[in-house]
Amino acid sequence: MFGVVDVDQRKNLVQQLAAFTGEKEAKIEELLPVWEAILLGGLLKLVRNRIRFNALYNFILQKPIPEERMRSFLLVEKGLELDPILRYGEGMMGILIPDKKSAIAMTMSRSLHCKSSSFLKGLSLVFSLYGLRLKEVDYPALKDWKSFGSYFIDQKDDLNSLCSPKILLSISEILLLSDILKLEMTHLDHMEDDREIPASRFQLKYLFYIFGILVLSGIVIWYTGFRADEEVVMNPELEELIPVDSLTKLNDSLTRAVLDSNALKNDSISRLTWPDGSLFEVPKKSILVSLHAYLLDSTATSPLELQANEVYFEGPSDALAATDAYLFKLMASALNKSKQVDVKVVAFSDLDDKSALKRGFIVKNRLVGEGLSQKRIEVSNATLDYVPDPNVAASHQVLFIFSKKTLLK
Repeated sequence: MFGVVDVDQRKNLVQQLAAFTGEKEAKIEELLPVWEAILLGGLLKLVRNRIRFNALYNFILQKPIPEERMRSFLLVEKGLELDPILRYGEGMMGILIPDKKSAIAMTMSRSLHCKSSSFLKGLSLVFSLYGLRLKEVDYPALKDWKSFGSYFIDQKDDLNSLCSPKILLSISEILLLSDILKLEMTHLDHMEDDREIPASRFQLKYLFYIFGILVLSGIVIWYTGFRADEEVVMNPELEELIPVDSLTKLNDSLTRAVLDSNALKNDSISRLTWPDGSLFEVPKKSILVSLHAYLLDSTATSPLELQANEVYFEGPSDALAATDAYLFKLMASALNKSKQVDVKVVAFSDLDDKSALKRGFIVKNRLVGEGLSQKRIEVSNATLDYVPDPNVAASHQVLFIFSKKTLLK
């Protein structure tokens, strides 16, 4: 049976996980097999992805592992500093289930009636502890990609033993395991990461390209040759009017274009999910990633301060730069999904307090323009508590402070 630790260590692991997450040991007994199923699912996904297999191999080989802390943890030693273990687990999750942990935590916490924050804490520790096992016990599986596939495909049936069919279905849908669960070891001989295109398919592909170019050229020639003489009539009264629906489409197109541009700048994007199932994408460096986690974490009650370098003003003009305009649209949308959260805006300026305050109201107006109620937005001057980063130009900094309303009992 696939597992994170040996059977004789399992009782200690349950006890430590219960103390760390705040859940009862009986609940940890229920959660541990689910954490192991998610871990096994992430490992199985690498059977189809040589690049991520190489990333795992390099991670296990080169990343320093907090081995002594892990052994002390399993010996139920008290007062341990667990941050190094958790960081190692986060690294493992970044390879095995990239951008999936939030969706998994929300889904599993609802199904298993536990806090999503507790579920994520336990998941991080389980991933970290398996890193130690992979390095010491299962290391032969890392010999090469095919050996890795053979080793873990042999264990894919353990998923059925680790959790109920309903839970397994949810995990499979989130991790996209359907193709992996159908895979057999005999298929590994035909798996190649960089597949060669057969000559016939290669030739057919380029025939389609040539045909498409010819058709496009014909359309251009017809349009320029036969329609050049048509007179274009402009109505001066209507020349600058754009229909509302066209403006909306234009705004959405610009938002997508800006998002694409930022995805290139940050080299990757995060795909995030709301509880209602709606998806959105933002650059991984965006403050919206942290805001999303804050809004979904019911245990986070303290205000969240986020310094946004992705929105800035153009020098001394107090004009808001057009880049990264997607931030306002997605921030307003996020706050409209979380009615109990308000936001305070603190802008900075190299000129004076009046300029900084004006910039704060400009940011507020942008959020109101995207549909957020002005009553939920406060604008504040810089104070001793809110100061700009001295290493970044003041015009390139806006501080957002999000706070959850206290519910009266």
